[in-house]
Amino acid sequence: MSAESAGTAGSAADRALLEQADSLVIGGYVGAERAEETAAAVPAARQRVLDWLRITSAEGDWRRFERLAGLALHVHPDGLGPILATVLVTRPAGVNTEDLVDLLGELRAPEGVEPVAALVRERKSTDGPYFSFCVKAIQALGEIGTPDAVGFLRGVATGDPAAWPDPLRWHAAEELGIEDELGFDEDRMLGGP
Repeated sequence: MSAESAGTAGSAADRALLEQADSLVIGGYVGAERAEETAAAVPAARQRVLDWLRITSAEGDWRRFERLAGLALHVHPDGLGPILATVLVTRPAGVNTEDLVDLLGELRAPEGVEPVAALVRERKSTDGPYFSFCVKAIQALGEIGTPDAVGFLRGVATGDPAAWPDPLRWHAAEELGIEDELGFDEDRMLGGP
C-alpha cells in the first residue's frame, strides 16, 4: 500500500466508511445482492474495499476481513486474489481458511492454486474419513481451472493410491471429468455400499 493510501486508509473519515460498510455485511453470507446494497449505501466501498482488507489483515481482525472479502468479491474483484492468497499462505491464527479457499475458487484466482494445493497436500492425511475440507479445496482448484490447477488435480487423480486417499482421487477425477476414463468406481472409492 502506498504511503498516500495508507494515510487515507487510516483517516477517521475512511475508518467511519469502513465501519459503516462492515455493519451492513455483518451476519451471514454476503451475496451479490447484499454486496450491491452495501456499495449503494457506501459508494466508497467499491474503491476502498481492497485497502480495507489490507488494514483489517494488518490488524488481525479476521472476522471483519472475511466479511469485507465477501463484499470485495462482488464489488471489486480485481486485485482480491493476491490479497486472499497471501493470507492463505501465512494462515494466521483465527483466519477461516475454508472461506478463503471458497473465495479463491469463486474468483478463479490463479494466485490461489499453490496455497490451496498446499493445503490439500498437508491435510490429506488428517481430513478423513470424509475429507470435507480437501474436497472443497479440490473443487476450488477445479473452478480456478488454470493449467497448474488442472495439473495438480490430474496428479491427485492418477497418483499413487498409497499417496492419495481414494475419495480425493475420485473428487479430483470428477473435477476433471475423467473418472470414467480412469475406470473409477464411485461406490468403492467413496466407501458406499
